[in-house]
Amino acid sequence: MSNYLVPNNAGKYVGTCSRASIKFALIFLLNSFLLFPSLANGESLSLEQALQLAIQHDPLLKGNSHRKQGFNAEAEASSYWANPQMSASVQNLPTDGFALDQEPMTQFKVGLKQQLPRGDENYFNQQKFRVMADRMSVESQARRAWLKREVTYTWLDWVYAMHRIELLDKEKSLLTQLLDFTDARYSQGVGAAAQQDILQVRLALLSLEDKYVQAYQRKNEARAALSKWFGAPLDASFGMPHPLKHSELSRIDIDAILSSSNLSLSSLLAFIDSTEPFSILQHHPEAMLLQFQTQIEAQNLNIAREQTKSQWAFEASYGYRQDAQNGSSRADFVSVGVQVDLPFFNQSRQDASIAAAASKMSASETDFRLKVNELAANAEVLKSRLSGLSERKALYETGLVDETQQLSEAELTAYTSDTGDIRDVVNANLQQIQIQDNLLNIDVERAKTLAALAYLYLPSHANFSNKE
Repeated sequence: MSNYLVPNNAGKYVGTCSRASIKFALIFLLNSFLLFPSLANGESLSLEQALQLAIQHDPLLKGNSHRKQGFNAEAEASSYWANPQMSASVQNLPTDGFALDQEPMTQFKVGLKQQLPRGDENYFNQQKFRVMADRMSVESQARRAWLKREVTYTWLDWVYAMHRIELLDKEKSLLTQLLDFTDARYSQGVGAAAQQDILQVRLALLSLEDKYVQAYQRKNEARAALSKWFGAPLDASFGMPHPLKHSELSRIDIDAILSSSNLSLSSLLAFIDSTEPFSILQHHPEAMLLQFQTQIEAQNLNIAREQTKSQWAFEASYGYRQDAQNGSSRADFVSVGVQVDLPFFNQSRQDASIAAAASKMSASETDFRLKVNELAANAEVLKSRLSGLSERKALYETGLVDETQQLSEAELTAYTSDTGDIRDVVNANLQQIQIQDNLLNIDVERAKTLAALAYLYLPSHANFSNKE
C-alpha cells in the first residue's frame, strides 16, 4: 500500500496516509464545499424590509397623496358660482361746473352683478375632479405593485450574486486543495502526477478570477440599484441580503409580496389557473387608470355639451341723487336687469368641440381594451415561462444534480487510483458547481416570474373582490 504526504491546517505537508485515506479525505472535502450551504455574517436585509423601505420613501406615492387632496379641493371649489361683481360710478356729471346738484340726471350709482354657471357646467366639473382624485388612489395602488415587482427583481439579483460568489468560493477552495494535493504528488514523484496537471489547475484558478469580477460587479450593481428606491445609499449595516437556500428562493420572495394580501402562494397559483386573464385583468390598476381616464373624458364631453346652453347674469343697481339747488327733493333710482349670451351663432365651433371630446373618450376606451389585451398576453407568457422553469427545476433536482455528483466521485476515485486524469477530476467538479449555478439561476428566474404574476393578479384580485 502506497503512502503520501498530507497537508495540515496551515498548508504544510506532514505525516503520511494511505491512498484510501486520501480518497476519503478528498470525497469529504468535495461534499463539505459543494453540499453544505454557507452562513452569512452580520445583519441582513430581507425582501420584506426592502419593500417596506421602498414604499415608505417613494416620492411619487407622497406626491399622489398631495395631488389627491388638491383634486378634492378643486372639486369643492368648482361647486360654487363665480364671484359677484360690484361697480360704483358717478353718472351724468355736468362739465360746466361739476356740481352734483346742478342737473337732475346726475347720480352716484352702486351696482351688483351675479353671473350664473352655464347649464350644469359646475356639476360636471365637480364630478371630473372627483374622478381625478379617485384616479390618484388607483395610481398609488399601481405604483405600490410596480415597486414591489421592481424591488423584488433587484433584490433577487443581489441574492443571486451573493450565492454565486459563495459557489465561486467553494470552487476556489476545491481547486486550491486539488492544486496542493497535485503539487504534493508531483514533488514526491508519486504516480502519474505531472507538471501539466498543476498547470491545468492553475489555469482553472486564473479563469475563476474573471468569474469573481463578474459576480462582484453584478452584486455592486444590484446594491446600487436597490439604493435608488430608498432615496439614499444602503446603510453599511445592511451588507448582505437575507441568506436563502436554493429551494427557498421562490417561496420566500413571493411570501413577502403576499404578506399584505389574504392569499397564500398555493391559493394565488390556483386563482391564476382558474381565472380567464382577459376578464380578471380588467381590474388591474393599469387598466383601471384608463377607465378613469375614460370617465374624465366623459365629463369633458358633458362640459362641452353644456357650452351650447346660454349663460345668464343678473344685476341690480341703486342710483343716489342730491336735492336740487332750489331745495326741491329728487327721487333716487333702482335698476334691475338680466343678461344672457347667445351661443347659437357659434354652432359650428361648439359642434367641433363636442366631436373632439367624444373622439377623445372613444380613444380612451380603445386604449383600455389594448391595455387589457397586453396584460393578458403578458400573463400567458409568464404562466408558460413558469411552467417551463418548474420543469427544468424538477429535471435538475431529480437527475442532473445526482448524476454530476456521482460523476465527480467516480472521476476522483479513478484519479486517486492512478487510472484517471486530473483534468477529468477538475472538469467533473466544475460541472457539478455549474449545475448548482444553473439551478440557482432557475430558482431566481422562477421567483422573478412569480413576482411578475403577483404584480398582475394580486391587485386585480383585490379590486375584483372589493367590487363583489
